[in-house]
Amino acid sequence: MQEKRKEIKILIILSIIILLIGILFLEAIYFNKNIKKDNIYQVKNKTDYEVILKPNIYFFNNKIKSNNYYIANSIKSIDIYFNYYLKNKTKENINYSYDITATLKSYADNGTKLVWTKDFNLKNINNINQEEINIKENYNLDYQYYVNYVKTFQEYYNIKTETYLYIKLNIKINDQENPYVLLTIPINENIIEITMKEDNTFLENNTQNIVLNKIIIFDFIVIVTIIIVCKILLNKNNEKFILKEYHDIVIAIQNKPNINNDNIIYLTNLKDLINIAVNNNINIFNYQNNYYVIINNTYYVYILKKLYKDIKN
Repeated sequence: MQEKRKEIKILIILSIIILLIGILFLEAIYFNKNIKKDNIYQVKNKTDYEVILKPNIYFFNNKIKSNNYYIANSIKSIDIYFNYYLKNKTKENINYSYDITATLKSYADNGTKLVWTKDFNLKNINNINQEEINIKENYNLDYQYYVNYVKTFQEYYNIKTETYLYIKLNIKINDQENPYVLLTIPINENIIEITMKEDNTFLENNTQNIVLNKIIIFDFIVIVTIIIVCKILLNKNNEKFILKEYHDIVIAIQNKPNINNDNIIYLTNLKDLINIAVNNNINIFNYQNNYYVIINNTYYVYILKKLYKDIKN
């Protein structure tokens, strides 16, 4: 009987472990597909630009807004409006620096081989410590200056290259140099299109940390819940649980029964004692954690496990 109960307990524990593994597996799938990523930073990037034209008789307005095509020879300059906002939701201060750079890159073989590069530092701001980043920089880029610079380079070496001007807002946040706003401006083409993109690597890295924290908290809740359920299931065989279930047939007595040792049968399982009492429709007597069933001068005795172990030792 005892061995069978042990096997049942082992099966219960194994079932719970398998259930836990299954829940964690399903949870991983759920978080991967369904969790809306949250992060500790609120970001707004409204960087924009306008193309300023040389005086001419063909365009009524000397400014053309972003996201258009432009005649390269007609461009005088490009007004770039850097407007980058980032706030820490935890209200902790952010240490940041930023700079604005221009980089010329010339390629050969249809843009597959980089043959020349030149960097220009346009602005540099260091070590600001506050709760939010609020960068508002207006920069007037002299487009023809860079066109002439590349032309001089090509004439000097008597080569033709495919060249791009990269204007970048670099932001270093808490010693991480990931986020930036990048404008790409062709130099050698007659009709050009200016493209702009933002790198969100920094935000994605911080998002992953937040999601990981959510997973850890969820795992903790699942594990605690499983432990509680496990205890409840296993406690069904606990002596206190059993006695509470059969409290109506247990009678506490003040004096120890006068027992003849020749008529004592010690039981090692409380359930066996209860079965004897129930089958014979009689009560169980309790004296100081010893439980007795008396039938025809025969005493069936069960001692609570802890005390029974103490006696054996």
